[in-house]
Amino acid sequence: MKNLFKKQNTEMDFSSLSTILTSGAAAGIAIANHLGKNPKTGGIIGVGLSLLVTGLITAMDDTIPNHNSNN
Repeated sequence: MKNLFKKQNTEMDFSSLSTILTSGAAAGIAIANHLGKNPKTGGIIGVGLSLLVTGLITAMDDTIPNHNSNN
């Protein structure tokens, strides 16, 4: 029976987490200030979006290719 699920690297690397959080917050605050909205809300949204995008990119890069497939 074939393995239907791909193996993924589950090791977590938090070395650049502070950089991701601060840049996301700064971008969100800057956009909120430009639009005349609440900067705190913009910072929270910026952090959330930056973590979401980083997580998606990391998930796409972490898939381990299977070189021994018999197709």
